[in-house]
Amino acid sequence: MRFITAPQYDLTYDDVFMAPSNSEISSRMEVDLDTHDGTGTTIPIVVANMTAIAGRRMAETVARRGGVVVIPQDIPLAIVEDLITSVKASHSFFETPITLSPQQTVADAASLINKRAHGAIVVVEGKKPVGIITEDDLQSVDRFTQLGQVMTQDLTTMPDTLDPRQAFDFLNEKVRLLHLSYLQMAIWLES
Repeated sequence: MRFITAPQYDLTYDDVFMAPSNSEISSRMEVDLDTHDGTGTTIPIVVANMTAIAGRRMAETVARRGGVVVIPQDIPLAIVEDLITSVKASHSFFETPITLSPQQTVADAASLINKRAHGAIVVVEGKKPVGIITEDDLQSVDRFTQLGQVMTQDLTTMPDTLDPRQAFDFLNEKVRLLHLSYLQMAIWLES
């Protein structure tokens, strides 16, 4: 981006008019966001100020990857302040989970489970995780059943102080051990 005339003061949304110019790129599909360190990204660097797009969830996700979300100008300032405070306080690596209590119902979980790509809800008592609900746990169960009756209680947890590589290695080791125990169980059942 270049300015035709250098601004003499800070600019706001209404002060700027952007005009497209020529580029070697013929399609947005040709844009490569790979970085020199190989981390890259598959998300936009800047998210438009559209009410249906630039909400808390999008702001968290894009900020976690180093991008910027433009908050729509029709949002009340108190809500904008709350949103910005929340996003800045969120962890830079771990996603904000959807949480429910063991007393809530399968219907509550079914209405929220697709809000995250991983399709899981953490069941908490106070601030302590006591179980997890996945889409498989919701199958063939009455919608009024409490989550405490159908949740998986065998949890694998890790401290939030791990960097991404350590977290990957930790989970990879847990999966390897889990596969070994399933293999041992299958061998035992066959004999």
